[in-house]
Amino acid sequence: MKNRKRVEYIWLDGYLPLPRIRAKTRYIDLDTNRLIPDWNFDGGSTNQGELNDSDRCLRCVRAYKDPFNEDGVLAFCEVTYHSGAAHESNTRTYLSELVSGLEESDIWVGFEQEFTFINPATEKPLGYLLQPKKQGQYYCGVGCLNQIGRYIVDEFEMRCEKAGVFLAGLNAEVMPGQWEFQTSPQGPLKSSDDLWVARYILEMVSESKPVIISYDPKPHPEFNGAGCHTNMSTTKMRDCFGMDEQEELMVHLEVDHKEHIKVCGAGIERRMTGEFETSDYKVFSCGVGDRGTSIRIPQTVAMEGAGYFEDRRPCANIDPYKVLYSLISSVKKSKLL
Repeated sequence: MKNRKRVEYIWLDGYLPLPRIRAKTRYIDLDTNRLIPDWNFDGGSTNQGELNDSDRCLRCVRAYKDPFNEDGVLAFCEVTYHSGAAHESNTRTYLSELVSGLEESDIWVGFEQEFTFINPATEKPLGYLLQPKKQGQYYCGVGCLNQIGRYIVDEFEMRCEKAGVFLAGLNAEVMPGQWEFQTSPQGPLKSSDDLWVARYILEMVSESKPVIISYDPKPHPEFNGAGCHTNMSTTKMRDCFGMDEQEELMVHLEVDHKEHIKVCGAGIERRMTGEFETSDYKVFSCGVGDRGTSIRIPQTVAMEGAGYFEDRRPCANIDPYKVLYSLISSVKKSKLL
């Protein structure tokens, strides 16, 4: 077999509130199989089936280079029944149906994924033993007393680049041991897929350190929480997003606020208290350059009258497919899409 490839099938299991990433390996002759073939797995072990009905199917929806194995492939998969129907845990398929018919450029999305390194011995944030008296020194900090875990983030960044998950940026965050990476502005499905594959790469890098990757929205009560702020624009917003357009959009986002909060991550009530650079999750708010609101309009967008908005409500532990389904459904009610 001349073109024998190591293929790592990656999928999301059926656990709630946040699916866990699963993976298993298969060697495939890609000369014979021009497409990555479907593969059977035991759904009874992933909360996606029962003992007497456990066969589920992995169907590759996007392929990446495997950054851990030379010439290998990462096959990011949806979970289906063998009939071809999407499994109930497959939230990607609902987003796919919602954006069907739209061009990739009609909606651009970029995620700001925060995460926290946890010391497995103490179960506290990495760097907590420094006994920080305040958290301001860590944001974009430089030096051993001001940043924790850069060696992990550096490897993560390198592996993402090899895989073809092109990050828009990354930085140390406000809490000790907390970091953030940003996905590049892309279509909703591509940006969400990249977010999940980046999470997979981060988990793989952490295995050898060892350190726990936490997406808990409030890993320590005395410090900032962890979010996954979601930036979105449409073709019309990038052309014109002045006060009138902003006000119309905010009307629809406010009407749908309570429903949207339901998909913004378990534990949102611990993070979005109105303190620590958050708004109160029970109340919708918006503002220009205001990081204490539900929706922030960047200063540059207000000045130029065109661009995007930032949804600051989503927590670090979101399922991006659910968040975008909710957010795009609201945007579709306006004249901006």
